[in-house]
Amino acid sequence: MNNRIFEIDENSQLVIKETGEPIPSGEPIFILLGRDCQAPCTIRVYQSLMTPMSEGWKTIQDVINDFMKFRKENPDLIVKPEEAYG
Repeated sequence: MNNRIFEIDENSQLVIKETGEPIPSGEPIFILLGRDCQAPCTIRVYQSLMTPMSEGWKTIQDVINDFMKFRKENPDLIVKPEEAYG
């Protein structure tokens, strides 16, 4: 799993990397894939709701950069959202 914020721990539990706090199995999560052509725009909208230049904002900027790098290196994998998750 290539993610700056979450990881799978040794117990196969999704956790927050920074704290190790597990995400409860009943808590909803929303995942965007690098192949989704609209993912960077969607993440930018989320980022726009944050305090500019805060640590969280900077982390999300790193995520956006990761998505853009993936797009540049894998243009043949980029698809419309309706094709990315089916």
